[in-house]
Amino acid sequence: MSKNSITWEKLVESHKSFTLALRDFFEQDIDRVGILRSALQGNDKLTAISVAGYLSKNDLLQLFPELLHLASFSHGAIESVRTLIKSLPLKWVLANVEEAAEPLLTEGSYDEYRRLLELYVEIDRDLALKLARRALQNSDQDIKEAGRDFMKNSTD
Repeated sequence: MSKNSITWEKLVESHKSFTLALRDFFEQDIDRVGILRSALQGNDKLTAISVAGYLSKNDLLQLFPELLHLASFSHGAIESVRTLIKSLPLKWVLANVEEAAEPLLTEGSYDEYRRLLELYVEIDRDLALKLARRALQNSDQDIKEAGRDFMKNSTD
């Protein structure tokens, strides 16, 4: 058997194992949301982000604060997190995002503002403009720069 075949077979077997474990995770009477909430806050983020895509919208809504937190800083799975957030009902997200983001922004840095601006522009342009204006009022020059960059790019 060639190295390519061995590598492929290993991947196929791993996928089968994952699929069976995923099915078991959803068939069991367990607190899936609680498990994923803990994982999203811990060391198993990548698996939790992957599994969260299989949740019902109602269950995913319960994880919104954790997802928003993960969307507020740079990491390898940020696009997957943004996709999960954008899969939620837009009306609900717009009604809840500012309150959920407030603790992140109050203690936030340039990175939180910039990452949330990137998310907000994908959700609602007016929401992004509001955050950019807030960034411009901040005493931190780096946060102001994030607001200026967004305002400059929004007029191009």
